[in-house]
Amino acid sequence: MKIKNIIYKSGLMFASMALLASCSDELDTLPDNRTTLDTPEKVAGLLVTAYPDRTPTLINEWMSDNTDYMGPRNSMGDREGDQMFFWEEDTEGGNDSPEHIWMIYYEGIYKANEALNAIQELGGAASNASLRNSEGEALLLRAYNHFVLVNEFGRAYNSKTSQTDPGIFYATTVADFSETTAQANRGTVAEDYAKMAADIEAGIPLINDSYKVPKYHFNKKAAYAFATRFYLYYEKWDKAKEYADKLLGSSPGASLRDYRTLQAMPLSNSSQAVKIAEAYCNVEAECNLLIQTSVSYAGMALAPWGLYKRYALTNYLSQTELTESENIWGSASGLIWKPFTINQGEVDCAMTMKLPREVEILNKTTGSGYLRTLNVDFTIDEALLNRAEAEIMLGQDDAACADMTTWMQNYFNTSVTLTPAGVKAFFDALPYAYDDAEKLVPSIKKHLSPRFTIGAEGSVQESLLQCVLDLRRIETVLQGLRWFDIKRYNIEIPRRLIGADGKPLRNLDWLKKDDPRQVVQIPQSIREAGVMGNPKAVAPSQYTKPDYTYTPRPKYAGQARL
Repeated sequence: MKIKNIIYKSGLMFASMALLASCSDELDTLPDNRTTLDTPEKVAGLLVTAYPDRTPTLINEWMSDNTDYMGPRNSMGDREGDQMFFWEEDTEGGNDSPEHIWMIYYEGIYKANEALNAIQELGGAASNASLRNSEGEALLLRAYNHFVLVNEFGRAYNSKTSQTDPGIFYATTVADFSETTAQANRGTVAEDYAKMAADIEAGIPLINDSYKVPKYHFNKKAAYAFATRFYLYYEKWDKAKEYADKLLGSSPGASLRDYRTLQAMPLSNSSQAVKIAEAYCNVEAECNLLIQTSVSYAGMALAPWGLYKRYALTNYLSQTELTESENIWGSASGLIWKPFTINQGEVDCAMTMKLPREVEILNKTTGSGYLRTLNVDFTIDEALLNRAEAEIMLGQDDAACADMTTWMQNYFNTSVTLTPAGVKAFFDALPYAYDDAEKLVPSIKKHLSPRFTIGAEGSVQESLLQCVLDLRRIETVLQGLRWFDIKRYNIEIPRRLIGADGKPLRNLDWLKKDDPRQVVQIPQSIREAGVMGNPKAVAPSQYTKPDYTYTPRPKYAGQARL
């Protein structure tokens, strides 16, 4: 394989991690003069295509406790949706599937490594300001793509078991993609995190924001936000706070999202819903740090459209556990940005407009093309709550309460100021979720069982963690990040069947702590290429999910059915 050249197009797909080794004829063909990476501009152009064109947002939201199940009375689902909702292995391979996540994120890693190789051939980062920025961007992209993969297909990092928990192959050179034997060695989660940390630490100092549109790239602020989230997951609380401080400073309130403007926008039809979601993703919003586009159904399924509403953030869920619940800030009347609610026919949902549905027409005659969505991957608002969690773990309770208060008073009309004692008193008065015999009674307060050490239930630290997890759940709802908190804090969650009255009828499944189903199964095509799969698990015997006859749908790779 000639590693100095690469196909310069976004449609390159891996049938497995080893596919590049078997497609050398294709990779050795130069489709046009852009493929030879002989200028800083071409290297920078290659990195544009290294941002993943798929997103785990939809499947992560389905797997989390932000979603309930409408069951047989709702026809807006399919086999793949049911498989992901019930934490089963996906066999359908759609655009939002684990198989596509694996393929596309490794494609981005390949391109990042190709860019790094080209930078060295051009004299290295020291020779040119553009190359310096591109090297930093490539290192951050390599770390970020591995970060998503290891958190999808591995256990959450923890200092107790990650030294032996299977990770994902960390590719640091283009040549790695022709080393089939090496790729089959998944290594460990701990090894992956150490390598990601090295890439992040090497990449951040190189970023100089020499982009036409910085928020479509790993600009300096986005890099700080990524480092904050990364080190939070890595249990390095001091490093998480260090990078959050660089991003946020001591007065972050002025940079938070303007929810009043979003609420003031008209919302009575689908086109207006798209406009609100586009405003949420606007590059001019100071709170938005990194914005990406993906081929995905998320912009339809996680919005008030008639698609995939068998799995939904229901009105009951919104009113008992999320934005419309009674909570530490007061009543739901204080909510500034209210969800768009539907409760008629087959649809029962409460959606906020975060993910615009975009249509990319490829064939005007047939009307076929891609369904896309935008997503804001990093924001000031999330970073603020990440800093608060790090402060809680560092014992800086007053600082954590100040950060949570800043976030809360921006999201809600409330005069409440959080204090460690006040937070403890509030959560002491709440029951834990699902402590009833039927495991159906909800609460914003969950049993937390992380593999790192926290205070006992009822302690100040545990209460503060309950609070920050609750706030971050609201901040990131419909964006897939709640799933990672469930894994990190080992939270048990149900699969509730919603009855005709809009309330839970019974549980169809239960994800217990340390459940192997917290880890998404390695796709079958990847296992067939020699990569070890994850342990399999089955639902507890006392639960039975509906037995459907599914309508087969055609396989498709990339192009969505409109």
